[in-house]
Amino acid sequence: MQALEGETMPPLGVLPAPADAEPDRVGELRPGDILFLYTDGAEEARDAVGAFFPLRSVLAEAPRTPARLVAGVHAALLRHTGGRLADDVALLVLRDDRS
Repeated sequence: MQALEGETMPPLGVLPAPADAEPDRVGELRPGDILFLYTDGAEEARDAVGAFFPLRSVLAEAPRTPARLVAGVHAALLRHTGGRLADDVALLVLRDDRS
């Protein structure tokens, strides 16, 4: 699974988007591809000793169907944090189902 990096902006809805903002083309979602989106609450979740959640390694081992991917990451996140999330977490998977 490839991670895309880019310039960060404030969360949607917090501030208006700059008038001159142009969308970046970072790739193409092809038939069968999936895109995993998450909030910082997932990436920054910590366990009892303060270790960050190993999101990339969990994703590398996760199932590739959208529902199972979200369920697997969510379960791993709860295991890592002992069931106590300190921040909100949103997980979203998009899959191109075109043939």
